[in-house]
Amino acid sequence: MTQTSATAPSRALTITQLVVSVLGILLSLCALLAIAIVLLSPHKSGYAQENTSLLLNLVFVIVVVILLAIPSVTSALRSLAGLPPRRPARHKFLAATIALLLIPVFLLPEITGGLESSNSWLAAIINILTVAIPIWWFLELGRLRVNSGSAQRQWGLYTFSTFITLPVILIVEIIILGLGFLFGVLWLFQQPEFALTLSQVNTSSGFDPSMLEELTVDLVPLLARPGVVAVIAAVIALIIPLIEEFFKPLAMWFLHKRNLSPAEGFTIGMICGAAFALLESLFSISAVMPGDRMFIIIGRLGTGLLHIFTAGLNGWALAATWQDGRYLRVAISYGASVIIHGAWNLCALFMGLHAAGNQIPHIVDPALSSASVWALLGIAVFLLGGLVAFNRYLRREPNPPLLPPLQGNGLG
Repeated sequence: MTQTSATAPSRALTITQLVVSVLGILLSLCALLAIAIVLLSPHKSGYAQENTSLLLNLVFVIVVVILLAIPSVTSALRSLAGLPPRRPARHKFLAATIALLLIPVFLLPEITGGLESSNSWLAAIINILTVAIPIWWFLELGRLRVNSGSAQRQWGLYTFSTFITLPVILIVEIIILGLGFLFGVLWLFQQPEFALTLSQVNTSSGFDPSMLEELTVDLVPLLARPGVVAVIAAVIALIIPLIEEFFKPLAMWFLHKRNLSPAEGFTIGMICGAAFALLESLFSISAVMPGDRMFIIIGRLGTGLLHIFTAGLNGWALAATWQDGRYLRVAISYGASVIIHGAWNLCALFMGLHAAGNQIPHIVDPALSSASVWALLGIAVFLLGGLVAFNRYLRREPNPPLLPPLQGNGLG
């Protein structure tokens, strides 16, 4: 879809894109400055000294966030200045494929153990590359030879998903999980076997943080209760997918009057999903100790594919429904994406319980936990096949008939 710059709504969206991008960059710079002060301080706290590599990883993640927001600023400024938009780069799938083939080379130092702890900056760069390149490749595979819109739109979608959608999802999840935690604490106070431990933690002089470790140990047997397990599984496999799949295409609603084709809806959804997956994966890998990185990196590959496909599916459903008015399609697409996401999270939970070994009670059949690895692999293969099949389907699919134009709609 070619960019239009003559209408006021297009200019308003461009100004919004510029404001969101600039504010996001400024906030990221503030976070970067705060971490730099901690890292360079001669009087570091014990926590900062022990977690220098983790803070350094976080620095590189924030730098990536800033760098990826700059094209959105420049494209918005070009549009406001009346300059012609830049054409999207060609042969992006080929470039992404070449980069993907280089990942084993990037991982070689860590696999062979040749990456010294003093080279934490190099490890941070390797983490970013091994997470970002597969997400980029999945995105280019899904939109190969399919219209993705102007370069300005694509960068605007990225910045909105990064600086608006992701914080909204986090806030909603924190509120809901916080309410759940509050009810859990109230329920815990009603359990006689934990009353003594809770009273020791909450002493007459106030809350005693030193008792937290003892409280954690005493609470581990709770994981053996079927009711507790069911609640945890419901949160991970239902509540979180419901929230994330609902909000991931949030940026697309600003384009709902642009007569988007289903193919454009699919690519817009994929861009939103890729932005969400990139930030989620980068922040997850930045908080992992060096010995556990390979396990997390492999897991994040499938998670990135999941977010891209499900967001693309919902984006396609929204765009097609805005044209033909068949709202059942949106409900089916949303339900399917939640089921796929929930199944992935549930299998990942089982695999995590299996990897934890004897550190927590055996609440799931070990055979089921072991099978979850193959289930995750099967879901990943299904998602990859679905991405390719949907891409080929959209290349051949004609656009559905447009709805009659609304009175007073200046966007056409």
